[in-house]
Formats: sequence, structure tokens, C-alpha cells
Amino acid sequence: MPLSENRSYFVSKSHVYLRKTAGGRSKINHLLLGDWLSYLGETKNGWARVKCRGDTGWLKIEEFGEKRALEINFVDIGQGDGCHIVTPDDDIILIDAGVGTNMNRFLSWRYNLRNRNVEGAPDFDPEDEDVQRPWKIEHVVISHPDNDHYLGLSHVFANPKLTFGTVYHNGIVERPPEQQDPTLTYPDDDDLGGYAPANGEKYVWGIIDTSPKMKAIIEKHRRTRKQYLSTLRACLDGRRGVTFKALSIKMQAAGSAQFMGPFDDNGDLSLQVLGPITERITHNGETRHCLRKLGDEGVTKNGHSVILKLRYNKLAVMLGGDLNTQAQDFLLQHYTSEADKSSTLEKRIAKLEAKGEAASNRQKRLLATTRKKVTKIVDEARPVFECDVTKACHHGSSHFTDTFLKVLNPVATVISSGDEESHSHPRPDAIGAFGKHARGSRPLIFSTELARSTKEFTPIMEHFKALQDFLSRRDEAESERERRAIERDMEKKRDHNVVVYGMITLRALGDHVIIAQKLEKPRTSGTKWDIYDLVYNPDNEMFEYHGH
Repeated sequence: MPLSENRSYFVSKSHVYLRKTAGGRSKINHLLLGDWLSYLGETKNGWARVKCRGDTGWLKIEEFGEKRALEINFVDIGQGDGCHIVTPDDDIILIDAGVGTNMNRFLSWRYNLRNRNVEGAPDFDPEDEDVQRPWKIEHVVISHPDNDHYLGLSHVFANPKLTFGTVYHNGIVERPPEQQDPTLTYPDDDDLGGYAPANGEKYVWGIIDTSPKMKAIIEKHRRTRKQYLSTLRACLDGRRGVTFKALSIKMQAAGSAQFMGPFDDNGDLSLQVLGPITERITHNGETRHCLRKLGDEGVTKNGHSVILKLRYNKLAVMLGGDLNTQAQDFLLQHYTSEADKSSTLEKRIAKLEAKGEAASNRQKRLLATTRKKVTKIVDEARPVFECDVTKACHHGSSHFTDTFLKVLNPVATVISSGDEESHSHPRPDAIGAFGKHARGSRPLIFSTELARSTKEFTPIMEHFKALQDFLSRRDEAESERERRAIERDMEKKRDHNVVVYGMITLRALGDHVIIAQKLEKPRTSGTKWDIYDLVYNPDNEMFEYHGH
């Protein structure tokens, strides 16, 4: 292919090595499928001189091309979830951001924001003629209002070097105490705006389902300390062009596929919305589409997480927030013709199986009938939910049904969890169940927490001396401009640490799919990644993993 210095190129193999010389053995860097590179105008015997990941070296021309891959990065954001997606059309999608600053640091590294000279930013340099606009992230998804999913966005939204298009959410908004409607119920320690009774159930009445409604409630409570509203306010302040959009499926519109934003089923990549599911209810003379109360406030918020099924060619990836047992029961009842809850059926099966040979004939018939019901659920729900890769719901908690895991039937599961938390995520029974109900002889289970470890004895003095050096250089800076440059270097070092270890990255180009994690210590000279190839089997129309 004819090469041009004015075009972007991308690695087209599972992984390649950037070499010091054309045809040489000395490795400079280890590159992954989809890594961006620039051609530097020099070729030699089928090799090209390129720049990639900050390094300059040589690649075989056959190892890269002009087509961008799908990239999904499960960022190690500590406790919580955070996912960064770049589509083959270069659209950026952010789904959750954990509770701390890690996602903001990842984005700062990824888009070189520390060196972006944006007017209004604290480090804006008026003497630098290269003034740039904020980097735009067109799509942000808040799966649900639990702070280990959204609070990290407060740092992202407050970053003056970023701007945003649409913020998608599930419609549930925590709010300060308001004047209570006597026709609604307000449980203690619940701030979701009151529940309306209908059809023997209770429903979140104060759903925020339009952008004007969301902007109005943000303006109404500008001084609130409620973290969810203050996080959204950080997005809105100074960015009046931002749109808020609730994602849901109307129960009455079953069978009509709905998609997020422009990502419909007309192209290679789609984002289908599978939940939450709203129900049309009438209360006190007014009709609305509302979300059912699934339990207490936490159960309801988690259970109505935004559920997205990403499809890229033949690859399917499930992103389901913090779905819990109650939500999975509800979803499987909605998407199948079985009225019984899957968790109820599982308990019945366990109780009957425990009787063993002592079971009566009636009990054996009941056991067979109950197993058939579970099989029916799995068969009917798989066309909707079955996937190749799934992000584990709720960080590997025990709040799941085995039936739902059987329905998902993934070849790979990614768990996002943190170190400093009281839940012991991922739970041992969850890890076991993920493997048990996945497909293949060696299903893959990845964990952001396990992909980054802490040494028993941290070299404190080494880091202390490095910090001292930075501070000394900053104090000795001869100009404000030099001081800002040194501070940027300090922050870039911290950003890099977030990115290097813990992140699980998925790359897909056509039917070529890999999942990789960075090695904390290179395995051999230049080998920095632990890489797993998913192979598409046209006979069963599924991706498979074949062990090394």
C-alpha cells in the first residue's frame, strides 16, 4: 500500500514489536492491535519507520493498515466501574468513571490534556500561540446513580480541557427533601422522590426522562450536597450545549429494538438498549412511564442500571452496570414467557436436589418440571442477552442468578473492582460461577484488581526522592511558565501510573479480537502484554478461546 505522512495508521496484528532497525531483532516497544501510529516518510525492504506510543522505530508494512479497530478499555478506577470505548469511526463513549480521579487521569494521558493549551484552564499559557479547544467526548453514560460509578465523573466534568455532547442516564435522580405529595410514599433513607402505587407494585414517580427536566432539577438544587446532582452540575456549568437523555425500554413496546444515540443496527457497530424497563402507570389522574421499586433504594438504583449490548460485526459485548438478583429476575420475566422468577426456580431445584434418592416420585416430577422451566428461560433469553464478552455486574458481588449467567454464556468476563472496599469483591462464589456458566473448556476471567498488584515492601525512599526532585526543580524554576511545565510533568507521571497496570483492553478489527493486560514485569525483552486471542468459529457462529 502507498504510505503517506498525512494519514493515520493502526497496528493490524494481535501484537507486534517496534524494532530499533529495519529487520533488526532489538525491540523498542510492544504494540497491540489497533494502536495508532504515524508514518515518518522512510521505507526499507518492506519496513517503514514510524512513531507509536511515544517511540520511534521500524515496523513491517504488512503489520499495519488504515482501518481503525474497536477499542474497549476497562480502566482500573479502583472501587467501581469505568469503561472507555473508541469506535472504528473514532467516536468516544465513556461509561461510568468510578469514585476517584483515575478516569480523569486516564483521559488526561490518552488525549495528552496536560499539554493542551485551553483558554480558561488553570495552566493556560497566553504566550503560547497554539491555543486549542477542549477535547470533546460526545457520549457519556452513567449506568445508575451509585457513587462508585458516577462520582469520578465529577473530576472529568470539572476538567476545563474536556467538553461533552450527550450524557445518558437511567432516569433515577437522588434529590434533597422536597415538599411531599400526600398521594406518594416516602420510605426512610430514600431520596428518589417518592413512590406511586399501581398494579400491586410501587414505582419511582419522579423519573427525569428529558433534558429540560434534568436541567431544571439541577438549577433548582444548585446548592445541594447531593453528590449525583452536583456531579451533573459540574458537567452543565459552562457547557450549555450538553444534552441529558434517559435510556430505557418501554414495557409496552416489547419487540421494538432501541439503540443509544446514533449507534443503531445500520452499521458495523451498534449499541442496543436492553434496560432499564419502564412501565406505563396512571396515578392520581396522571400517566407516566416509571421504573418499578425492586427493593430498597440501593436495590432499585442498581437494578435499573442502563444495560447496553454492543455489537461489532460478529462480536457481542454486554455492559450491565450493577444488575442484581431482583433485576435479573425481572428482566428474564420480561424477555421470556416464563412467569416464575429464576431465583425462585433455582432455590426450588436446590431444595429438591438435596433430597437425593429420598425424593418422592412427585418431588422428582416437580424437579424435572422446574429444570425444564429454567431451560426454557435460557433458550428464550439467549437471543437477547447472549454475548462473547461481558462486564461482570456489580464488581463480582454475590447478587446474581445462575440462570442469568447461563443466559449470557460468555467466553470472557471482565471484573472491575477495587482494593479499599468492604465488600470483598470479587466474591469467591461469583468467580466460580462466572467460570462454571461461561462457555468453552477454559473460559477467561479478567480482573482490574488482580491485573495490578502492590508489592509487599514498597520502595518508599525511591518515590520520596523522585518527589523531592520534582519539588526542587519546581522551586528553582526561573519563570511561571517553567514552573507550570514541571508541574505538568509531575501530573503526567501520575496519569501514566493509572494507565499502565490494571486496565483490561479489548481490541477488535473485523473478526479479529484480542483481550490484553499489561504485565507488571516484562516476560522477555520487549514483551509487555499478556494477550488472549478470541477466534471466531463459523460452524457454531461463536467466538472461542483456545488455551496456550
